[in-house]
Amino acid sequence: MRRVAYFLHKSPSGRLIARVLAHRPPRIGVRIYDSRGRFIGRVIDIIGPVNSPYIVIKPSDHPELKPYDELFTR
Repeated sequence: MRRVAYFLHKSPSGRLIARVLAHRPPRIGVRIYDSRGRFIGRVIDIIGPVNSPYIVIKPSDHPELKPYDELFTR
């Protein structure tokens, strides 16, 4: 698995906001997993400045995440 971001917070609409760690953000539609390999959701948008982007994730069910938990792709 490749570490791509860390979780920041849940938006009022229920989307998950994460800060990108990789040089390039993951593509829209990519599946995101937690450190245990559990499916968290899919990337639906990339926001923020080009030098330090954030990803918006549409969560599956109710993922158990704490701020600064690392997120991965496969």
